[in-house]
Amino acid sequence: MSLKYNVVIIGAGNIGAFFDNPRSEDILTHAHGFSMDERFNLLGFVDINKEKGQKAAELWGCNYYGSIDGAKAGNKIDIVCIAVPDELHFEYLKKAMDMDVKLIFCEKPITKNLKDAEKLLEIYSSKNAKIVVNYSRRFVDEFYGIKNDYNGGKYGKFLTGTGYYGKGIMHNGSHMVDLLGVILGEVKENKALSGTNDFYADDPTVSVYLKFDEGGVILSAADCRAYTVFEADLLFEKKRIKILNSGFSIESYDIVDSPIFKGYKSLEQTGLFDTSLKMAMMNAVRNIGNHLEGNEEIKCSFFDAYKTLKICSSIRKGI
Repeated sequence: MSLKYNVVIIGAGNIGAFFDNPRSEDILTHAHGFSMDERFNLLGFVDINKEKGQKAAELWGCNYYGSIDGAKAGNKIDIVCIAVPDELHFEYLKKAMDMDVKLIFCEKPITKNLKDAEKLLEIYSSKNAKIVVNYSRRFVDEFYGIKNDYNGGKYGKFLTGTGYYGKGIMHNGSHMVDLLGVILGEVKENKALSGTNDFYADDPTVSVYLKFDEGGVILSAADCRAYTVFEADLLFEKKRIKILNSGFSIESYDIVDSPIFKGYKSLEQTGLFDTSLKMAMMNAVRNIGNHLEGNEEIKCSFFDAYKTLKICSSIRKGI
């Protein structure tokens, strides 16, 4: 198959280039994801840091550009990946939407605040370019398996849940809010309980109660200065699901008769398996390619990410 879509990555950082390499089994970077799909041609990286940009270009066998204009000179760009720090998303999304590209692939969150996201929403509504946002767990089939089993009645009603995350409600907490929304449906209410600035001065990690149609989840702030944790424990009438190790593994429990107390029910672990989270970036790239070919809907759109951002912004205001 001939190469169809030229890709430029803005940001030669970890998620753009350095979390893995061309020989890695895991697909963790934008560069690796697009390099693995023959429908795409990685033109190169844009970064203001020449040393990082050239190092990334050398690693992935492509070009380094000091600016977007430099990348555009003599090249037809079809896909722009935005892999810069959160505070720069607004600036580069605006620039990318002014380019004649087929699709923009942006890291989450779309912006650091709701005001900037609303400005982008106005611009986006008048543009033809499509935006995919990398809430990575939306590109993992196993989480949709949980969603489908719950919606299909296999688990019964959702009762209650808990979760842990750190490094900011907008930065990492939005991952958890988005994932819970995928599985449990729309967040109906939220009540912030407390907060701590464990990484960002302007993005506190907030303990919060999230109310869904059935039951609620208490997310607890876990200070990332001690260690990183991203877990959820969801209790249903007929099932217990634990999302562990940042979502790389899942435990499931069934309800059984208590072996000790007659007439009581207890939980027994019946499953433990790894998810395909290590391949989420490749799955996201596949979703992009399939969508551009008219074969698949976008799994995480600008509007999905905007909805998540609105919830997280409301949570941040509540402390």
